[in-house]
Amino acid sequence: MLYFSTNTPEIVMKLLKLFYLFGIAIFVSACSMFTYTPSYFGTEYTPTDTVQIFYSAKDIKEPFKVIGHMNAITGNSISSKNRTQELVLERAKKAGADAVIFSEIDRQRNKSTSDDFSVKVEVVKFID
Repeated sequence: MLYFSTNTPEIVMKLLKLFYLFGIAIFVSACSMFTYTPSYFGTEYTPTDTVQIFYSAKDIKEPFKVIGHMNAITGNSISSKNRTQELVLERAKKAGADAVIFSEIDRQRNKSTSDDFSVKVEVVKFID
């Protein structure tokens, strides 16, 4: 036999609020997992403090060599592109790059309402 007290509705409401807050916390943490870190394939050098940005290799006026490549998932919004650029620069600094060249943007069409975008990046070291 179940026993219900006069406080049962209050307890149920408190539990529902707790589950609601727990659900929001899980949703927010799950969304943060979708901040993709750029994948890097290449040589690692001593980390650098600054990385220059280029959109074409012909714009670089000093001798350089490509030390690696990155592929970074991004969205189509300005904030998503800015965040992707920040992540690419952070990873390039860790690799010891002096510059990056954002080159090709790929678009993957989905059946859902949004498309997936990725940008290819060449990681550059200036030759002294």
